[in-house]
Amino acid sequence: MIFKYPVITILGGNNVGKSSLYNILTKKYNSLVNKISGFTIDRKYGSAKIKNFKFICIDTISYSNYDEKIYKNNFIVKEQILKSIKESNLILLIIKGNKLNTTDYKIIKKIRKYEKKIIILLNTKDKIFLDKEFYSLGIDFYIINFIKNNDILKLQKILFFYIKKIYSYKNYINELSNNIEKKNQIKLAIIGLPNVGKSTLINSIVNEKRMVVSNVPGTTRESILVPINNFNNFNKNIILIDTAGIKKKNKIKNKIEKFSILETYKMIKKSNIILYIIDGEKKIFCNKDISIIQNIISKGKPIILIINKLDLITLNDINYIKKLIKIKFNIFPIISISAKFLKNINYVFKLIYKIYNISNKTYNTSKLMKILYLATNSFLPPIHNGRRIKLKYISQNKNHPLIFKIYGNQVTKLNNNYKRYLLNFFYKELKCIGNIIILKFKENKNPYN
Repeated sequence: MIFKYPVITILGGNNVGKSSLYNILTKKYNSLVNKISGFTIDRKYGSAKIKNFKFICIDTISYSNYDEKIYKNNFIVKEQILKSIKESNLILLIIKGNKLNTTDYKIIKKIRKYEKKIIILLNTKDKIFLDKEFYSLGIDFYIINFIKNNDILKLQKILFFYIKKIYSYKNYINELSNNIEKKNQIKLAIIGLPNVGKSTLINSIVNEKRMVVSNVPGTTRESILVPINNFNNFNKNIILIDTAGIKKKNKIKNKIEKFSILETYKMIKKSNIILYIIDGEKKIFCNKDISIIQNIISKGKPIILIINKLDLITLNDINYIKKLIKIKFNIFPIISISAKFLKNINYVFKLIYKIYNISNKTYNTSKLMKILYLATNSFLPPIHNGRRIKLKYISQNKNHPLIFKIYGNQVTKLNNNYKRYLLNFFYKELKCIGNIIILKFKENKNPYN
């Protein structure tokens, strides 16, 4: 990946404070921090700035004590660490305690092989007696307590010295725009049950093994933001968000899974559009899928439903799954893809831009009034207390989701059947593909009365 700003990578063993430092530098506090060993397993990128000098900060996987059930020979993990080293201009190696272990030495050897600048940060609360090995390494090291404000200010001064040198040497353009997080970017969350192909899809789109992929459910733990540099000329401000698979409550086995699922639901709220992935190979659309999609609808988020693994199933299988989906959700587009071979992904991207533009649209009041008139004349509102309910005026209230407010007499007495009829009528006339429309009703507020 090519960056416009210097890249600082944080490396270290388990539970030494990598995610804490990442949060301090990026000031986003979106990297999960806890005492669970080996929690972070994917590279996480964030933008940071010290005295108007911008840089990219990378939080990385721990390089010791991996879960052998997932990683077996640790090949994927080593590949992730090597990619982080290669991308970096400066590496912060975090050590807890006053001694280096065998793995620390191996990592230092790798960093030197790639001729990368490295500094060691000793994350400790107390003044400690340093092992003489630190002095023999020929590497700058600093004692920094990550929970002390004075120490953090000291660290920022230290980093400023190194970042300034990188800018001078590499001739980076220190401009105010930011390549990682722009205000107008489309945040696209990839949501679904465990092991449906979410990480595979992101890796295929960015053409890089950014996410750890395994057949073991629960491999993705944190929500990872991945900017798209360019994909078949689709390069207009899209950030992909890989999330942990959402399990049923009775199948959540440990704190890691609980943290991950909570993080996924947070990302649903922060996203602009949801790609909901269904494993086509299983040929089912289960109650948990329905429950998650209903949760997304309650947040007002546009949805594209994706049937993955097109390369492994037949057209009859796809039509069967579509039929199951349409019983519950008939307003969202359904696309069958192969995440592995990028089949039909271009069509997905075209749809993303279309749906996003609709979600930002402001509809002309005269057009809304015309649709309301057609709806009420095609099927008259019900009678309440001997008087017919009158719908007199409609206006757009907001975007994200699209909210329209209808004013009239006795409108609060409308039954649910008629409300559903109106909603379906507006979906059909406005062609709000993939978007959520909410109709609100207010009594006696017609501005023309």
